[in-house]
Amino acid sequence: MTLSSSVLRDYLDQYHKLTDEEFALFSSYLTMRNLHARQQLVKEGEVEDGIYYVVKGILRKYFRNGAQEIVTGFYKENELCHSAVSYYTGLPSNIIIEAIEPTLCLSIRRNDLESLFIQIPALEKIFRSILATLYVKKDIEQMNNLRYSKKERFLQFCEQQPDLLQRVPQKQLASFLEITPETFCRLKHVRYKMAKEARK
Repeated sequence: MTLSSSVLRDYLDQYHKLTDEEFALFSSYLTMRNLHARQQLVKEGEVEDGIYYVVKGILRKYFRNGAQEIVTGFYKENELCHSAVSYYTGLPSNIIIEAIEPTLCLSIRRNDLESLFIQIPALEKIFRSILATLYVKKDIEQMNNLRYSKKERFLQFCEQQPDLLQRVPQKQLASFLEITPETFCRLKHVRYKMAKEARK
């Protein structure tokens, strides 16, 4: 077993454990994808039927509104990512998924996964739980966007995702938080002052 597939197995085991034989069969359908920074994994206008597990690196998901890029999520090590609408409807994707830094992913096609669900019933249980977790996370994000102020959302993000502040361009983080780059910069200074005062 490679290190990449071993990490993936640990991730799946959080939901339900597969036997060695079941995981070996599942692994035989996986494809490894190495992406360089700014390389698109999912392209706008193409039908997308893959689910991607991030082994190393960061992906961003965004769509275009005119000349503007609207970021809807970041996906780093030990997370799954896919273009949900295209994956489930078979329609061309209006979402773009792109590597922010050199990124290694493991992917599996929808037809292969559904075939495996028949052969490995436990695998269907695992992916049902994973996708439910993703939908819950998205709902919480949407509620928080309405419930909290821009400053509160910024501070929560910094608390929950401190590593992304170092790895993701500020312009992309600002888009995800639905604030301007100028507001993002100002709030960074506010956070710095708060941290400095807390250390006194």
